[in-house]
Amino acid sequence: MKRELQLALDDKLSQEICEAVTVAMQNTFGAEVKPGKHEMGSGIVSLVGDVSGIIGMVQEELEGTLTLCFTFETMRDILPSVLGKDVAITHELAVDAVGEITNMIFGHVKTALNRRGFELKLGIPSVVTGRGHFLSHFHRGHYMIVPFYLQGQLFQVHVAIHRTPASDQTT
Repeated sequence: MKRELQLALDDKLSQEICEAVTVAMQNTFGAEVKPGKHEMGSGIVSLVGDVSGIIGMVQEELEGTLTLCFTFETMRDILPSVLGKDVAITHELAVDAVGEITNMIFGHVKTALNRRGFELKLGIPSVVTGRGHFLSHFHRGHYMIVPFYLQGQLFQVHVAIHRTPASDQTT
């Protein structure tokens, strides 16, 4: 049985997330984002946002999620660059946009990780909405949060991972 590489929440992953977010936001919205310093921890964490995209990170010996949390104001500010200034930014448009940008960012991260041999599988994003909602990830592993600033507004990328029981066994 082939052993999978062990994904670490480290500076390399943070750098790959920063590059993925920067490229996706620049290419899609023409927006310049500034990453902040990542933080790591374990256990339950609550993220606050109005529109959040969540996508599973799956590998034979790893399960996790990548989550992007945005405020509605952030989406309202950047969507006109794609849709036009005369388009009213609705809740539905913001939800669709967050789903798409989550998929794009995960695609960039997945490509970078797979180049390193991680063999992550494609996930399907889900979007959670509600003004000031909290997302609590109940998992058995560790997390990394990378903050980003766009026109003075904060949005976050959260990565949570835990090993599957098979990864705890030696082969």
